Amino acid sequence: METYDLHDSIVEQIEYLHDEKKVQLKLELCQWRKKHDTTETEIQEGIMTFSVVELLQIEPPSFLINSNEILEVRINAEDGSIEFILMGSHDVGKVKILSQDVTWEGR
Repeated sequence: METYDLHDSIVEQIEYLHDEKKVQLKLELCQWRKKHDTTETEIQEGIMTFSVVELLQIEPPSFLINSNEILEVRINAEDGSIEFILMGSHDVGKVKILSQDVTWEGR
């Protein structure tokens, strides 16, 4: 997770695959703060997949995931969970995920 600077990136959709214990975040990864070579684009679409998910929590429960800007990402040192603070159309929401692994697949 520390490889990417997710600030200003967009969460398009969250899909919870209960039987597979996976959570997939469809993202528009904004790389404007990342030093990259000129062959990479500033915006990259892709899927961040969390595997062996033990917890997926969205607060408030009524928070709608639909092209939400990532304001902040926090990694909890105690349990290793990741919290995404997202801007909604009228409020701010939090998505908390506890998993054993995370991968990124760009399109």
